[in-house]
Amino acid sequence: MTRRRAPTPSRKRPIDRRRLRAAFAELTAALGVPRDPELARTADRATELWAQHLLAGEGVELASTLGEATPSASAAPVSLFGLGVHLVCPHHLTVAFGHAHVAYVPGGRIVGFGALARLVAAATSRLTLQEEATDAVARTLVDALGARAAIAVIDAVHPCHNVLHARSHRAHAVTWASRGEPAAARRLERDLRRALADAARISVADDRAGPRRGARRR
Repeated sequence: MTRRRAPTPSRKRPIDRRRLRAAFAELTAALGVPRDPELARTADRATELWAQHLLAGEGVELASTLGEATPSASAAPVSLFGLGVHLVCPHHLTVAFGHAHVAYVPGGRIVGFGALARLVAAATSRLTLQEEATDAVARTLVDALGARAAIAVIDAVHPCHNVLHARSHRAHAVTWASRGEPAAARRLERDLRRALADAARISVADDRAGPRRGARRR
């Protein structure tokens, strides 16, 4: 029997921008950074960045991002590759960047690609571990949409790891999450791995081929 993790609780209190701004101002002072004209609006800019962008997914109920699903008799897998994501590491407060890939086998209902993008954005734009965000995406597609199987993959670069480890400056973390009917999930994961491998080979071939003959430089 698969043990289901409880949904991530929503943030009950809104971001206190006044305290956040004061914290950023104190941070630069605590770090001993000399006063500089470039820092005059740093606390304001950092507050806006964190409140409006980096943590935009905090408190968002993931199921709500899917909107209204459309009934469908199709059993063909639905995939969306290369979604840009960022995650905020809860251990170091650093920002990881990368891409997410999502695939699911419909269980009688489907949603648009935009809904999948919103789900991924809400699951990642928050204080979260990459492993947790990956699982949250797959879990929501099965629990909220009723997908027979769902796979989520996130490939990201984490400064908190790469900066601390000199030999890891080019390292990136890849996490997979699978939910749903075991047989359907295995087939979906096999197909997704094949599709990602094909896409990687095409990308490498294009890089080696260089610019097309007759292509104009801009």
